[in-house]
Amino acid sequence: MELANELPPSLHLTCFTPSIPIANQLLSKHNVDVILIGGKLSKDSQIAVGGTAINMLADIRADICFLGTNSIDLEHGLTEFDWEIVEVKKAMIRASKKIVAPVISEKINSVQRYKICNIEQVDIMITELDPADMALQKFKDKNITVL
Repeated sequence: MELANELPPSLHLTCFTPSIPIANQLLSKHNVDVILIGGKLSKDSQIAVGGTAINMLADIRADICFLGTNSIDLEHGLTEFDWEIVEVKKAMIRASKKIVAPVISEKINSVQRYKICNIEQVDIMITELDPADMALQKFKDKNITVL
């Protein structure tokens, strides 16, 4: 949501999202075309899940995937607590050239029950921590750019 909110008004792009709140946020950006990935809605997370969403994502070739996650850990990678959300996020990764993980510090070095991807699949990690923070060094050692 924060990234969608912070997009500069002059930026022209097409955004594919399974998230109703993010699609809503992007509607106010006049230079952003929003394509909502559809399917069964997860009431808790307000994103589309299931076969329809996964099939739609299979037909997309995105430059960048901003992949929100519940947990990120060096050994276990990106993880979530909801299997259906994990399957959609895996499809988002397959559809994208680069993976950017916006992560708040509380989610760093935490693990949930279902794996989305290995840490090596993440290209960039965005966090509120200073990039020089020692908690981020091991992620940099895995060739992840930290912003």
